[in-house]
Amino acid sequence: MNPRRPWDVVQQLKAGLLRPHQEVIDQLVRAVQHHQDVPIRRGPVRQMHTNFRRHLLGVALGRKLGRTAPPISLLVPLRPILSLVPLDQGVLVTARRLLADLNAAPLAALQASVAGGGPVLAIVSCQPQLAHSQATLHAFADWAAAGWGQPLIVVGDAALPDWRFEFCPERRLLRLPADDAYEGLPAKLITLQWVLSLLPTPPALLKMDDDAQPGDPGALQQLLAELGAGAPAAAGYPIFIPSPLHLDRAWHIGKTARTDLRPFDSLGATRWMSGGAGYLLNSPAVRLLGDFALHSWGFVESMLYEDICVSLLLQAGGARFQWLDDPRELGIGSERQREIDAGQWRVPEHLR
Repeated sequence: MNPRRPWDVVQQLKAGLLRPHQEVIDQLVRAVQHHQDVPIRRGPVRQMHTNFRRHLLGVALGRKLGRTAPPISLLVPLRPILSLVPLDQGVLVTARRLLADLNAAPLAALQASVAGGGPVLAIVSCQPQLAHSQATLHAFADWAAAGWGQPLIVVGDAALPDWRFEFCPERRLLRLPADDAYEGLPAKLITLQWVLSLLPTPPALLKMDDDAQPGDPGALQQLLAELGAGAPAAAGYPIFIPSPLHLDRAWHIGKTARTDLRPFDSLGATRWMSGGAGYLLNSPAVRLLGDFALHSWGFVESMLYEDICVSLLLQAGGARFQWLDDPRELGIGSERQREIDAGQWRVPEHLR
């Protein structure tokens, strides 16, 4: 018996499992070839490719054996490669195509659910608050029917592998591969962006908390028109502080036991869009944040405050901000709106 025969069979099986993804593998290799041409980098970059192929093979084998979502990470080994070429739109398109293929069924259901017109109305919630979120969802039913916006409930599910999302069209419930706790909000919001950017044309997105109520849909439509669709743009109520170091780095302490001993120690900002009041992203801004989700995940992991994370990434990507004098311009009401009406969160004139 040829001693290489069993090895050859194994290699053929591996090649067969990876064949549907060979174009992705080849393009990733080509995209970072200039890094491999530097001798000192060659070994580590090749190891990145080896890690990615090994994980992709595991996912492909699991799916071949009937597992829809094998519990194997894929973005963990893919992101280091993408981070080497963040300006290469071609390779980002390839990565999105891979994610879209692996999530074909939930992506098709999601696309059908947001096709009714208007921006996605992302009700950002968590598993324990699903009943409350469903009530918020129903409050926006008239908006969905009129094409003013398509409400979705967004929660995290850390049991999902990092490349997989699930969508239930009956409940309009989107489960993302992210921590569902308070400290997981940055990852949840930025994960939402790469999921929406898998759609042929990413929809605009109105982020709101699960305490939001419908206001004037015409205000939202006007604001969306003002943002346009030619370049990344966002609108939100500004929070100003004198310098990034004036940020309250204990804002989260007491809200979640898991991070009570972890003060915020990442980058702050002097001005950002209030997450409590909600904010609006146009289609190019959603795609821009989807790019950052693929090549700059380390920054997201360093954050604890979702609205600062989103605002800083948009700023880094050169997005235009439209600062609102009144959050009602978003077309919704919220607990933060009531606080603003009571005199809290006012923008100091000297900081405008």
